[in-house]
Amino acid sequence: MRLRRRAVALALAAVLVGASAACGGGGKSNGAGGGSGRRAEVNTKAPLFTTRDLNGNKVALKDFRGNLVVLNFWASWCIPCRKEFPLLAEADKLDRVAVLGVVFNDTESNAKKFMAENGGTWPGLKDDGSIAKAYRVGPGIPATIVIGSGGLVLVRHIGELRSLADIRPGPTTTTTTTAES
Repeated sequence: MRLRRRAVALALAAVLVGASAACGGGGKSNGAGGGSGRRAEVNTKAPLFTTRDLNGNKVALKDFRGNLVVLNFWASWCIPCRKEFPLLAEADKLDRVAVLGVVFNDTESNAKKFMAENGGTWPGLKDDGSIAKAYRVGPGIPATIVIGSGGLVLVRHIGELRSLADIRPGPTTTTTTTAES
């Protein structure tokens, strides 16, 4: 019986490690980043960055001051990222909310295709890994950082968004969603 429990525990650990790695990967993403070198912690200033979107336009975080910014790290191959995409579309329709999708370890062509096929209207941002590093994201995704209108990190949500409540600032601003949630 003890041997069986140990085998079940090892199998469960392997599944959890596999699930974590399934939406991560550790390499660098394609594109250009430019993090400021600071680390994003809740209740600290968000690291500034300038990059290009999937259409080649320059995008700077500072240009979104005055809005609530939903900074979402995603990839087209990530199943939880695909599941939360409709919630990001809902958030993008809200007044004074800007959704920015940082493409994480994905190809530009796959990311563009996914956004077009799923009605993504917000910028998909290229990252060479520096934005993800500045925001302490990876190897697992999705991850969503909410930045207040004054540039302060209000929420860190690691894992799939299940509702808009996951990105609303509140008493608990750092959350994690697991497969069992």
